[in-house]
Amino acid sequence: MALDGSDLVLFLRETLTKGRFLGAEWCQQKPDGPWVASDAYVLTRQEWVPTANRNIAMAYYLKFAIGKSGVILLLVSCHLST
Repeated sequence: MALDGSDLVLFLRETLTKGRFLGAEWCQQKPDGPWVASDAYVLTRQEWVPTANRNIAMAYYLKFAIGKSGVILLLVSCHLST
């Protein structure tokens, strides 16, 4: 999605303030990685799609968790709906 650090902060803030909480779930970071308890959210926002020449509602699904130190935010997944 080509988000830099500041874009990611804004995206997370928008998700937490305007998104919808879907629930808590266990997620594995990668096939052989650790399992983490994560919170899942969906954020729907209007975005300009040049090929369609109009705004389209895009739904983004985010899952994230706080690292065991309590300081690091670990982004587990961020993707558009399929």
